[in-house]
Amino acid sequence: MKIYEFKLAMPFWHFIASMLFVVELSLGQTWLDAKTDSLIQKGIELSIQHDYSQAESIFKQLIADHSDHPVGYFFMAATIQSKMMDYESDRWSKDFHRYIKLAIDVAENNSSQGQNLWSMFYHGSALCYLAFYEGRKGDYLKAINHGFSGIAILKKIVKSDPEFHDAYFGIGSYQYWRSQKTRMLNWLPLISDDRSEGIELVQRTVEHGRYTRYVAMNELIWILLDAGRAAEAYAWALSGLKQFPQSRFFLWGAAKSAFAMQDYSAAAVHFQRLLASIVNSQTDNDYNEFLCRLKLAQCYEKLGELNQASQQLAAIESLPLTAELQNKLKKQRGELSQLKSRLPKLAQIESPIDSSVAEHQLADKQRSQ
Repeated sequence: MKIYEFKLAMPFWHFIASMLFVVELSLGQTWLDAKTDSLIQKGIELSIQHDYSQAESIFKQLIADHSDHPVGYFFMAATIQSKMMDYESDRWSKDFHRYIKLAIDVAENNSSQGQNLWSMFYHGSALCYLAFYEGRKGDYLKAINHGFSGIAILKKIVKSDPEFHDAYFGIGSYQYWRSQKTRMLNWLPLISDDRSEGIELVQRTVEHGRYTRYVAMNELIWILLDAGRAAEAYAWALSGLKQFPQSRFFLWGAAKSAFAMQDYSAAAVHFQRLLASIVNSQTDNDYNEFLCRLKLAQCYEKLGELNQASQQLAAIESLPLTAELQNKLKKQRGELSQLKSRLPKLAQIESPIDSSVAEHQLADKQRSQ
């Protein structure tokens, strides 16, 4: 579900991050009674709303109750990865690797015994999820290997059952981002442009997925933004916020979409809400606070509210950024430097205008006396 700039930092692997919060309801899963189904839905909602501790408690209980099924292990790993991305921290990486390996091992065991489609689905999704983590850490060979293996499994699923809507999500995301990264080579015979089809497949999941609707919706926002369709992205972001008003996933999408539309007033409102959520979260998140304040300052600049823009810049300067974060924010720090140099010039431009207006007003008053 950055599932927040979940974000655009590594688009090729972004589709894999969106494999959060996916679960089965039927298709032979006779163990999934109403109580278990309710717990899963509750865990999903808590994760989307960033209540990770409660979500993890639910998925741990799911593991205890169904230790021979990959669903609990997968959701634990997905929730931990979501938390790491939300807070831009690897502090829970050991737990992530433990649960993702368990999900893969259990799914492989179940699949080998009967090729159950849902076990195959968790196997493929877990491999993709592992690939996303490896890609973010720069281990590209492993990431490519695991990612391609995962997508191959998902494609086998839809070949066997074309109505398996959950699997289309990962396939569609992959098709879009793969085509986007190779778009300069699409004229070659063996390299097709599947971006439109990819968007259609992700939207199919939004429309027909029972549990994947909102994570697919979040992915669709970022795909549409990348495709230059900001108005559509904004509409989907507002739809997500209608269901989860406090979710940083959809706040990021709404803010970035409004900014891309040059609706800086709306963007500022969303960035303000996002900033409040980041600042009030239980874990320090200097990285995302930097990003949010910078975009908010840029909104204020466009709106001519230079004092408020300057206040955001001052707040950014006070953030205790580590050397690692400074390196990760190299591009944004460049934008910050440019904005700092522009604001005084803009203030000087406005000041003479104000002075001229005042002089004319004084002259008019004197003439009327």
